[in-house]
Amino acid sequence: MEGWQAVGLLLGVLLLDAPHYSSSDASPAFSFDFDFANTSSYSAKDLKFEGDAAVHGGFVDLTCNDYVVDISQCKAGRMSYNHPVRFYDQNTKEVASFSTRFSFRIVGPVKSDKKKGDGMAFFLSGYPSNMPTDSQGGNLGLISNKIISSSGPKQFISVEFDTFVNSWESPKQTGDHMGIYINTVTEAKTTQLLNFTNGTMNAFITFNSTTSMLVASLNITENPNYHYNVSANLSNPRDYLPSDIAVGFSAAVDVAFEVHQILSWSFNSTLAAPEKGHDHKAITVGLSIGGPLMFVFLVWSILSWWKWRNTNLEFDKGTCGVRRFKYHHLVAATNHFSTDKQIGAGAFGEVYKGWMKELGREVAIKKILKECRSEGSKDFFDEVKALSRAKQKNLIELLGWGMKQSSSVKDFMRWCRQNKTEVFLVYELVDNGNLHTHLHEEAAAVLPWRMRYKIVKDICSALIYLHHDRDPYILHRDIKPSNILLDKNFNAKLADFGLSRSADNGTFQTSMVVGTANYLDPECMKTGMFNRSSDVYSFGLVLLEIACKKDENSYAQVWQRYIDKTLMLAADDRLQGAFDERQMERVIVLGLWCCTRNTVMRPTMEQAMDFLEHDLPLPQLAKPEASDLVILTVDSTGLEARSVDLR
Repeated sequence: MEGWQAVGLLLGVLLLDAPHYSSSDASPAFSFDFDFANTSSYSAKDLKFEGDAAVHGGFVDLTCNDYVVDISQCKAGRMSYNHPVRFYDQNTKEVASFSTRFSFRIVGPVKSDKKKGDGMAFFLSGYPSNMPTDSQGGNLGLISNKIISSSGPKQFISVEFDTFVNSWESPKQTGDHMGIYINTVTEAKTTQLLNFTNGTMNAFITFNSTTSMLVASLNITENPNYHYNVSANLSNPRDYLPSDIAVGFSAAVDVAFEVHQILSWSFNSTLAAPEKGHDHKAITVGLSIGGPLMFVFLVWSILSWWKWRNTNLEFDKGTCGVRRFKYHHLVAATNHFSTDKQIGAGAFGEVYKGWMKELGREVAIKKILKECRSEGSKDFFDEVKALSRAKQKNLIELLGWGMKQSSSVKDFMRWCRQNKTEVFLVYELVDNGNLHTHLHEEAAAVLPWRMRYKIVKDICSALIYLHHDRDPYILHRDIKPSNILLDKNFNAKLADFGLSRSADNGTFQTSMVVGTANYLDPECMKTGMFNRSSDVYSFGLVLLEIACKKDENSYAQVWQRYIDKTLMLAADDRLQGAFDERQMERVIVLGLWCCTRNTVMRPTMEQAMDFLEHDLPLPQLAKPEASDLVILTVDSTGLEARSVDLR
C-alpha cells in the first residue's frame, strides 16, 4: 500500500522534525456545564471562592445568604472557574469565540423600607482571579474604591446586572440596568431594565472573534415577554485581556443589601484550555532518545498517515460529488490570495476574486477561516451540501471546492505539524456588490423603487425554494443585506450559507447563538430553537430596511405610522416619493407582519409572495407590547438595546 511504504520513508525524517510538533495543536474545544442543584455536575476543585461567596444548598451565594446576619460583615464575593481559560493563542494569535449561559437570582430585602443593592456581574480578567480589596458596593467586587480604571494585570471586562444607581452613573439610569464595562464601573454601554430583583433570570453572553462583538441578553422568568440585549464592539480584543484568563461572577453590597445566587452555569469556547504542566523541553529531550521510542513513533506515523488519508476521504464524501479544484489552480486564480484580490469577508471566511482557466470565467473563491478538523469542517460541509442541492436563480451558484492538501510526503509532514486543513469554495462571481452597500454607502447611487421591489421578490423567491421546495427544507439563519448579492442587472442572489441547516423535523436547536445579532429572531436568542419563522423574521427586517427611512428608531416609527394610518410617511425619503404606493404599503406591512414576536402569527414565505403579488386584504396587525420594541439598533460603536413606547 502506498501509505504504508511512505511511513517507512518518513520515520527517520519525522524523528528529526518531531521537536517542532505540539500535541496542543489537536486539542479539542473547551466547555463545562455546572448545575449547582446537582453536586455530581461539578467538582469543588474546579471552583474558586473569594470573599463572602460559598455554596449553600442548590446554588452559589456570591454575598451573604441570610438576612439575619450582620450586614456590616457582608461586603463582596466572587466565584470563578479555578483553571485558566484560553482567550487567545500566543503563537497563532487566534482569538477564541465563546458563549456562556447562566441562571441566577437577585433577591432584595423583605422589608420595603430597606434599600436594595448593589448588583452582580459576569467577568473576564487575568488568571488567577483576585478580588480587589475595598471593592464593596457599586464596585461589585471588580475594582478597588477610588480607582477610576484598572490596567495591566487587573484589567477586566464585565457584564453587570446593577440594582443601585450610584452617584457616578448617568442621570438617565433611574433603576435596574444591564451594561458592559471595560476596566471601570463608571462608564458603560447600558440598557434600562424592569425591576428584576426577587426573580429568577437567564442570561446568555457571546463573543464572536470574527466580528469582535460581545453580546449579552437577559430573560426574566416571571416576565417571559421581556427580552433585553446590550453589546459592544471589542476591536483588537487581544488589547483587553491576556492570553489566559479567569471567568466567573462577582457581587457586592454596602449600605444597601440583597442576595445574589447562581443556580447553573455553562461555558463553551472554540479554543482548548491551556495544557497543564506541558514541558516542550522535556518533550524534545525525550524524542531524542532512541530504542523503545522508535516503536512509539512508528505507531504515531501510521495513525497520522491513516488519519491524513481519511481526511481526504471525509472531504470527498462530505462534498457530495461537487467538483474539486486543485489547490495550485486556486492560487494561480487569486495571485496567491493577494490582498488586492480580496473583495469581502463573511461569517466563516475571506472572499477573493479570480480568473479560473479551467472554467474560462471569473469566480469568487471563499477561503474558510475555521480549523476544519473541528467545527469548521461541519460549517464547510453544511455550506457545500446546502448549495449543491439548491439550484435556483436567486441563490448563489456553487461551482466547486478545493483543499490545501496533496498526496506528497512533504505535505503530509506539514499537515502533521499544523494539524489543520485549509478549504475553499468556488462560486459564480456576482460583481455588483451587496444590498447593504447599495442601501447605506454614501457614494452609492440611490436605488430606485422598481429595483428595490424586484429585490424584495427575488429574496422571497429564494426563501420559498429553501423553505417549501426542498425536502428536507433548508434554514438559511443569516439573512441580512450584506448576504444579498446583486448582479449587473440588479437581480438578487442569496449567499453565505455557512450557517444553513437542513431541518427534517421542523426545528433545529443549537447551544450557540448563530447569525447576526441585529437580524436574529429574539425567540432564537431566548430558546436556541430555529425554524422557518426565524428566517421569516430576518426577512421582515430586511424589507423594512429596503423600504423605510434610515433612523435608529425606524422600527418603532414604522409601527407608529401603521397605527396612525400614515404609512407612506415611513418610506425612504431618498426616493422623493417616486414609488408605487400600493407596492410600498404592502412591503412595509409585510415587513411588520414578518417581525411579529408571536412566531405562529408570522406568514410563511409562500403567503408572503401571495401577499406581494395579489390584492389580498391587508392583515390586521395587533399593536405591539412595549417589550416587543426592545430591539437592537446600530450606532458607531456597535449594537445597543433600546426601549421605545408607542403612543
